[in-house]
Amino acid sequence: MPKIITKEDAEALAIGGTILGGGGGGWPEMGLREGNLALEIGKIELWSPEEVDPDWKVITSAALGAPTQPGDTKPMHFIRSAQLLLDAGVEFNGVIAAENGGHNSFGGWIIAAALDLPVVDTPGDGRAHPTALMGSMGLHKTKYHSVKTGVTEGSEVISWGSLQTTGAAIRAQAEYMKALIAMARDPVPVSYTLEHGAPGAIKMAINLGYKYLEAGKDPDNRVEASKDFLDGELICKAEIVEKTIEARGGFDVGFMILRQGDEEWELTYVNEYMTLEKNGKRLATFPDLMTTFNEDGEPVTSAALEKGQKIYLVNVPREKIPVGDGNKYADAYEPIEEALGKPMIEYLEGYLKG
Repeated sequence: MPKIITKEDAEALAIGGTILGGGGGGWPEMGLREGNLALEIGKIELWSPEEVDPDWKVITSAALGAPTQPGDTKPMHFIRSAQLLLDAGVEFNGVIAAENGGHNSFGGWIIAAALDLPVVDTPGDGRAHPTALMGSMGLHKTKYHSVKTGVTEGSEVISWGSLQTTGAAIRAQAEYMKALIAMARDPVPVSYTLEHGAPGAIKMAINLGYKYLEAGKDPDNRVEASKDFLDGELICKAEIVEKTIEARGGFDVGFMILRQGDEEWELTYVNEYMTLEKNGKRLATFPDLMTTFNEDGEPVTSAALEKGQKIYLVNVPREKIPVGDGNKYADAYEPIEEALGKPMIEYLEGYLKG
């Protein structure tokens, strides 16, 4: 039987999704707002992929763009993005999220509530990622013919073609409109998501959120509970002594220098945290989950942090979290390396597929 989502589940998901966002995945305030709105519109049923017909077609719903440029995108635009697919003759039976994140863990909820569709717990990725290609579960290595719709106030786009060209079209829309785009994309059978996505990752985020809430108000306890749930490591509790951020190409790109006593770490991000280094030595590389908490122990995104803040930095090895196949091909990292100006692929040898 599916899990019938409650308001308490939504609160837990906003927290757990933000932690698993790894610096990205959208604003949790927006996610919780849309989650609660979906519950007011209708019932949200979260189905395990093993419970549903493997031939069901599911579409992915997500917000795409730079979090510092949210624009004027509204919940109704997500409904419209799905309606554009239907108007174009694209059939589907349910929805999945693209990734975990404070906002994007709720991917598809508004659509599901408005169109009376199930949410299937096989997101494209169990953590957040910066590009649509990374959330596409390796479809670009098949002969898949992609379709994506993007909607914001004053702009509607429907794009057909390869995974790369359709993703570039919606990314260009986000950059031109300076907005987070409500996107619906790429129907695939549940059987494909079960093999190439991140089955169970939404329930994992909900359970993580509940574990965090059980820890109470003490910041150390909150971080400790989250770290232990994910089997991660507390890297430091340090001050941000330098931070850069630039909205570039539909991404937030930058770096932070963290200092604790005589020790320093460099944390870079392209929306999500991409690399962690100390004294020039690479400690972690995406899709390792580098995730941050503020001084109160609240999970925070890269866009929400400022110079002078003290933060907790936790790292979770990629093997400890469900990672979709879209993150397991070298070509998915090429635009990230270009935006970041740092190598990544060479640090993922043995992890990436051919």
